[in-house]
Amino acid sequence: TQSDSEKRENVDVSDSEEELDEELDEKIKAESDSEHDEKHVDEVAENKVFTDIAQLEIDDAKLDMSKNSHQLTEVEQSTGISSAEATAARLKWSQIQANTLNLSRRLCEKLRLVMEPLVATKLQGDYRTGKRINMKRVIGYIASGYRKDKIWLRRTKPSKRNYRVLLAVDDSESMQKSGAGDMALAALAVLSNGMNQLEIGELGVASFGEEMKLLHQFHQAFTSESGPALVSNFTFDQKRTRMALCVESAIAALEGDTDSSMKLVFLISDGRIERDSRSKLRKLVREMTEKNILLVVIIVEGDATAKKTNKDSIVNMKEVTFENGKPKVKYFIEDYPFPYYMILEEMSSLPEVLGDALRQWFEMLAQIQSQGTGY
Repeated sequence: TQSDSEKRENVDVSDSEEELDEELDEKIKAESDSEHDEKHVDEVAENKVFTDIAQLEIDDAKLDMSKNSHQLTEVEQSTGISSAEATAARLKWSQIQANTLNLSRRLCEKLRLVMEPLVATKLQGDYRTGKRINMKRVIGYIASGYRKDKIWLRRTKPSKRNYRVLLAVDDSESMQKSGAGDMALAALAVLSNGMNQLEIGELGVASFGEEMKLLHQFHQAFTSESGPALVSNFTFDQKRTRMALCVESAIAALEGDTDSSMKLVFLISDGRIERDSRSKLRKLVREMTEKNILLVVIIVEGDATAKKTNKDSIVNMKEVTFENGKPKVKYFIEDYPFPYYMILEEMSSLPEVLGDALRQWFEMLAQIQSQGTGY
């Protein structure tokens, strides 16, 4: 019995010691938690409160940087591209321009002979009245007893070109799939730079597909920054090529406020058009002729080496039509609604081919207008 009572006392003592240890541990843990919480509150309060002038200066700098980045984002959103995309577009245009520089010069000289000046800005002629005296006629005027009085000059000699030209590039998916996108941009560079060197007058650039967008306004000068801006807008991802809508939009754009007597439209495309739009296109082309607008379609088909064996070339394409209920197979190009078009096989021949073709087309257009007949 005595041993049992001693065992009970020992158990009670051990239990009390364990309870005391647990209470002590809980107290220590509570104190440490309270210290941690106080420390955490102090740290949070320190992060929220800024009293250091140096930190305020840093914050001002950070604020300026965030403001500038916000302004840059607004510019990028307004232009639709990021700074990286703008750099890539500038590099791509520089490469295209370097590869086509010689072609642009040749085209400029070719067009100089074809597209004659329209605005009379130089003095010429022998008139009884005018703006300036022809000094070569003064001696004869005095020797004739003041009878040969045609000694005046007038501004009747054309020396300035005042054409209104629209370059429209197909931005549809078919251009990318056929590989014609790069060649279309190269053709755009040749035409725009060549006409800019010639001081052709007003030059506008547009993209078309499901809709038409005027990317470069007519009244704006074509500068070194115009090319990269144009390249960045061509993605060649539009689902359709609504050619009739493009021609209608081109007519509306060319009929703006202008004093130009001659207008031209160059459509750079792979030539694929919707079958049910051919009759409407013929009507629109006729309307353009009546309004003294020359429409030229430049069909590009990508790499020249691949074109020889490519069955999808517009020259080899066939379509099925039904006449009197019977199917008839014919070439796609046979019933093409555009009277003036060229198939661009290689870039090196573009200046000469286009120059000679424009000379013939100008003569044909003048003859049609003089006769007063359509196509």
